[in-house]
Amino acid sequence: MIYVTCKPCSDQEVLMAVCTSDFAGSGIFREVMPGTNQHLVVVVTLHRLFHQKSGLFVWGGARGRVWSGRVNVPAPCIVHPGEHEYLLIGSVHFGEAWLSCAPRYKDFLRMYVEAVNAGTNPCHIDTN
Repeated sequence: MIYVTCKPCSDQEVLMAVCTSDFAGSGIFREVMPGTNQHLVVVVTLHRLFHQKSGLFVWGGARGRVWSGRVNVPAPCIVHPGEHEYLLIGSVHFGEAWLSCAPRYKDFLRMYVEAVNAGTNPCHIDTN
């Protein structure tokens, strides 16, 4: 059984997770599907994929030039399909994606630019 908590990530946790997580990308939650008592399965569309392991997200699909896939989200987390663009960060367990952090993408861009300007960002990613 995989146990992932639903907690806000600090700016430093987000910046480090972008560098070290199994996947990181920006996109939107499309559809929430039933999972188990411990998690939901969420269909996502990614406009940017910074990195991934195991080919979790596929290019193209019904929506054209985007990445798409599914992530498991802890049941206590509130997911609002289609409302905002998020930075989706997580890990892979037994071939399945598990979401760990999902700040709004605009908030991530702010913290990333601040870290770059301060020289404290742990790695470089192309945000353009």
